Amino acid sequence: MCGLAFTSHGLAAVVLPSQTEAATERALLRMATARHLDEGKPQPATELPAWVESAVESIVELLAGGAVDLGAIPLDIRKLTPFSVRVHEAARAIPRGECKSYGELARSIGAPRAARAVGRAMATNPFPIVVPCHRVVGSQGDLHGFSSPGGVRTKAAMLEIERGGSPAPSPAKRKRDKASTQAELPFTPTSE
Repeated sequence: MCGLAFTSHGLAAVVLPSQTEAATERALLRMATARHLDEGKPQPATELPAWVESAVESIVELLAGGAVDLGAIPLDIRKLTPFSVRVHEAARAIPRGECKSYGELARSIGAPRAARAVGRAMATNPFPIVVPCHRVVGSQGDLHGFSSPGGVRTKAAMLEIERGGSPAPSPAKRKRDKASTQAELPFTPTSE
């Protein structure tokens, strides 16, 4: 079970499944409270607005392997820096089943030397799945930098789902055979 928090401005937080529903709920409450969006203490919704119901259906469909674009889901970006907003918009433009490196994302927003800052923006992404930080990888295709529950395993699983069940390269395989791993990736790594 994923968790969603929303305001009148859009999604305020998304959390990926934890080991238990209670842990997911606690993580969502922590994130929603930390974002302190000036709308009072977070409260469970008794009735979901139609756009939230649609967002939930789309996320469920995407995680089930459906070809869904989450780009129309509104986000509450009021507490994000202008740089993070640009990074998140660029990440949302990465097509399902494809990846970009942190450096490529930095270049796409006109900040070619900001790969590390892009990494920080992805690490603090309050909207995983909707802002697909799992589609952002290291310059050599490394699957790292995923701070959601399950870490890199979750990132690899999400990429596998989006690729239609194609196995994501394992860390052991990448270490053994960097050249064949690059051939499996849906983008050509570039140096940063």
